[in-house]
Amino acid sequence: MKLEAIYHKPYSEFAFSIDPDTLVIRLRTAKNDINTCILIYHEKYDSSQRGKAKMKKVASDEMFDYYEVELNVGIKRIKYMFYLEDNYSIKWYSSDGFFDYMPQWGQFTHSYICKEDILEEIEWFRNSTIYQIFPDRFAKLPPDTSNLGNRTVHGGNIKGIIARLDYLVTLGVDVIYFNPIFKSESYHRYDVVDYYEIDPVFGDKRELKELIDLCHKNGIKIIFDGVFNHSGDKFFAFKDILEKGEKSKYVNWYHISSFPVEVYPRPNYECFSYYGGMPKLNTGNPETAQYLLDVVRYWTVEFGVDGWRLDAADEVDRKFWRKLRDMLKSLNRDTVLIGEIFDESSSWLWGDQFDSVTNYPLKAMINDLFAYRSVDAEIFRMRINSYIMKLNKKVLNSLVNVISTHDTPRFLTLCDGDEKRFGLAVVFQFTFPGVPLIYYGDEIGMEGEGDPDCRRPMIWDEAKWNRKNLELYRFLIDLRKKFDSLRIGEYGELPVIGCKGILAYRRGLGEDGIIVIMNTLDQKARITVETGEFFDAVKAFKSLKDDEMLAVERKRINLCLKPFEWRIYKASGELETLT
Repeated sequence: MKLEAIYHKPYSEFAFSIDPDTLVIRLRTAKNDINTCILIYHEKYDSSQRGKAKMKKVASDEMFDYYEVELNVGIKRIKYMFYLEDNYSIKWYSSDGFFDYMPQWGQFTHSYICKEDILEEIEWFRNSTIYQIFPDRFAKLPPDTSNLGNRTVHGGNIKGIIARLDYLVTLGVDVIYFNPIFKSESYHRYDVVDYYEIDPVFGDKRELKELIDLCHKNGIKIIFDGVFNHSGDKFFAFKDILEKGEKSKYVNWYHISSFPVEVYPRPNYECFSYYGGMPKLNTGNPETAQYLLDVVRYWTVEFGVDGWRLDAADEVDRKFWRKLRDMLKSLNRDTVLIGEIFDESSSWLWGDQFDSVTNYPLKAMINDLFAYRSVDAEIFRMRINSYIMKLNKKVLNSLVNVISTHDTPRFLTLCDGDEKRFGLAVVFQFTFPGVPLIYYGDEIGMEGEGDPDCRRPMIWDEAKWNRKNLELYRFLIDLRKKFDSLRIGEYGELPVIGCKGILAYRRGLGEDGIIVIMNTLDQKARITVETGEFFDAVKAFKSLKDDEMLAVERKRINLCLKPFEWRIYKASGELETLT
């Protein structure tokens, strides 16, 4: 038994409550090392209330197996340890380490299941599909609006979005996320000059209120982009420092190393990256923090904003995020907070800071499998399992799943224009746990390298649209609306016999379930997918042709997949399908 690989930590992703009566407990072991894993538990103060629960292996990655049990036994104060068997030995594992006998002391403890500590999912957000709009590049009205003499400005505005709102309603999206709209120096508006004003290039407040009201009338929520890590260098507080130096009353609003303030060759103040035009705000300063909290309150209350995507969230102190959350949730508990974090982000997702994050770690794995083709489906599957085991399972269905954003090359470009591989990634994005985000134009086949090429103006000439892509998006958006299992169903991999290039998984919710199978290879594959106890029988959404083979058997699917082909199945019945 490889003791060095065995790991558990209370009050973490290895032990958390999902409702007032249920504690999820996980254990990590070396891969293929343990035959039996049993949880031994008793009530914290009354050892006569005791029991055992067999733990199930729920996931494996490249190095480890993960065991899990959902413990619902009528007690809220729990002490516990693990009983382990391999082919040669038995061990008891407690907080004091490993024993050859069952120890009387040193158990792990979950002192009380507090309902206040249970993550509260925001139902409307978890059930949604997001559409991201880069305001300067989406639509403008009138169409011949001047570009204001700046070649980087394309004149997108609120009136243009209002004129194109029917397109988004028909597409079926539930949320619009706007990149910054506040008055700024640049076209991207991440260097805010005035947090209380709409950039005049974009429109005015009356038009913005009209747009938000129209969106709400059509069942579409609105998410603003909050840039609180840094301001622009023309923001009033920083301007005052430039004018008055260390005598400015705003000197503590920023992190300035010395005076006078210098921009070149490298700023002597902290900023976003090393760009002097975006000086870093000191959110640890109470005055700065309160100003920003008031900004968020203003737009949320006065304009009915439904959520905030928070830029460079991992560079801002967590005390500020907790204050922001407390303030917003006191106004409306269903206001969503999304942190922009490019790296592993689980520590922000325990109910005291963010409801969700932009899921770039998942995107990196999607890039590797579908775009770069640097891993096979088997490696991808194991890395997905590792990713899932880092998270409280109640947050998984609310993470924002992206394949393209304004900060990355468009995914079709990453795929070298290969529409089939692009389609596989989109199918995965919409059927894997999480909230899918569509970056404007992806649905019609837009391409683009990194910033600024990935921010090309939206194409409104329908003759240039990729209709096949558009129908795929409409199909998948509709599918998520119809099936609860695709929004809140639990994920599980399905064993595949015959080819490492096949990805197969399920989303289950009671008797409602979905199976997704895709061939990530450029060659035909004959395979068998073991559905186990998940389904007794399945029927395909997609119609079959004469040269295809589909044998639906009890607990097994045998089929032949063409290169880069995908299939979606459900437990029973049939649906009109995408062809």
